[in-house]
Amino acid sequence: MASRILVLDDEKLIRWSLDKILTQEGYEVDTSADLAEALKLADGPPYDLIITDLEICGDQARLFFSAMAAKQPKGRVVILTAMAKDLAERTLSGIATHAIIEKPFSSEEIRTVVKNAVGPMREPVLA
Repeated sequence: MASRILVLDDEKLIRWSLDKILTQEGYEVDTSADLAEALKLADGPPYDLIITDLEICGDQARLFFSAMAAKQPKGRVVILTAMAKDLAERTLSGIATHAIIEKPFSSEEIRTVVKNAVGPMREPVLA
């Protein structure tokens, strides 16, 4: 069974890119452009990983992460942000995150972080 990942970002290109990258790696991916939709999706089957843009959360970040943790207690969180990593860490103080990734990011960086969070999904290629 494939690991399930929720991607939350208001930028359509980022959602599309992450969907393509992660789907090609064998993960099952849902995407959302806003907090309300993401929380609705979180009412469904469990996610192994939640990748979210920090800025989309705005001043509702603590409330959003609290609600998401209640709905998806086993889902690890990866934060995407355009702000400096140290500032993002201070902003997220007290919120459990697996990783913080600064934008712009590479597809290889995403693959590595996801693999470390939930494990590889592709079957090894036999020679």
